[in-house]
Amino acid sequence: MLLVKRTINYIVLTAFFLSIYSVLQAQENSPYSRYGLGDLYPNQSIASRAMGGITAAYNDGQTLNADNPATYGDIRSYNNGGMVTFDVGTSIDSRTLHSVNPVLKYNSANFIPSYILIGLPLSKKHWGLVAGLRPMTRVNYSIQSPGRIPADTLENLYEGSGGVNQAFVGIGKRWGGFSIGANGGYLFGRKEISTKTIFLNDSVRYNSGNVAEQQNFGGLFAAVGTQVNIKLGTKTDSLSKIKSTYSLRLGVAGMFKQNINVTSDKLNETFTYDANGAVVAQDTVWYHPDVNGKVVLPTTFNAGFMIVDQQSLLGIATDYKWMAGAEISVGKWGDEYHYPDKSEPLTNSWMLRAGVQFVPSLFSASGGFFGHAIYRAGFYTGNDYVRADGNDLKVTAFTFGAGFRTRKFNSYSNQSTVINTAFEIGRRGTNVNNITENFFKFSVGLSLSDIWFIKRKYD
Repeated sequence: MLLVKRTINYIVLTAFFLSIYSVLQAQENSPYSRYGLGDLYPNQSIASRAMGGITAAYNDGQTLNADNPATYGDIRSYNNGGMVTFDVGTSIDSRTLHSVNPVLKYNSANFIPSYILIGLPLSKKHWGLVAGLRPMTRVNYSIQSPGRIPADTLENLYEGSGGVNQAFVGIGKRWGGFSIGANGGYLFGRKEISTKTIFLNDSVRYNSGNVAEQQNFGGLFAAVGTQVNIKLGTKTDSLSKIKSTYSLRLGVAGMFKQNINVTSDKLNETFTYDANGAVVAQDTVWYHPDVNGKVVLPTTFNAGFMIVDQQSLLGIATDYKWMAGAEISVGKWGDEYHYPDKSEPLTNSWMLRAGVQFVPSLFSASGGFFGHAIYRAGFYTGNDYVRADGNDLKVTAFTFGAGFRTRKFNSYSNQSTVINTAFEIGRRGTNVNNITENFFKFSVGLSLSDIWFIKRKYD
């Protein structure tokens, strides 16, 4: 009965976040999302985001790291059942756009669902499975630009919305210090873009024009990952009897070049606005529905390392005291991305990330709530994959956050709950770019772990 109740609670919570996810999409005004598949969404776990977004070698047994499926083999399992982890995340994104020509400024703040994940061990032999839903890209912008022809003034209105999402299932396995895993699933979404030319009719009357395209994406995808854990040494404190095991962890994860389907509806029309400001079509210049094609997604991968101190007390309780690492991520958007009959200003992207994690009082009974919290910090810097104005679009941000254990895992309780937070402060673009974005992101995630599938010993 208890298992049924827990299952119902998790289903209700999942349905609630799915309803939010389907209704509340990103509303920030980001003109760079016009290109490619849109702005790449930071879909790392909230814990990883606080550490600069490192994922290749990150693995703490509690957090579900869907960016490297090799970590799934370390989901906790026990003799009498499996530790099922439910992980959800969401963000508040605040950004300020600055335009040099014309001189403009725009502010926005938005609530953005991040991911929904559930992970469970498949056996006591370090097999694990994770299923989830998360955004891959998002598109949202509305930009007005004045213009002039010899006879009249005009205004160009550029608008876009949509994004691409991932629904996936992954499996991972660990043998000693070596782990490997893979994700497979379905990419789906849409992208709607339009360019409206509106004549202000100072002298000659012209009809306003609209060139629009709706793109619907869908297709299977696969990603792989691996980690290697190299033991560096051990040390036991003579007073506390706490044993520290120091290790170097190496990780690589990514996705090879692959194709997904796209169906486009292309429209060129003249229009006018009614009294309520709604678009009313006047005449169709041309309309091409259901144009099928293939989009080539580029090779993307990240590789990194972490040095960790995993401590144990009397061989019973085990957790990480600290960890620190760095990684490099690369996306071959300029070389490999292809959309049918369209050339876009894209370039190969790269990002350098680094971060640390530390727990002040891991096993001390006097540490208190904040002493047992998990503190994290990091940064990332690199080039975005969009090169809209012919110049590289540099991105730099600093991150920090904490994980708060509302119910600490120990040898007497098979339940644990961690509230993870992350703050990101950064900039997209530099003085060489016409448009720059200053952003601040606050993210919060809830990681719930409990024993499911308990084998009965008594009836």
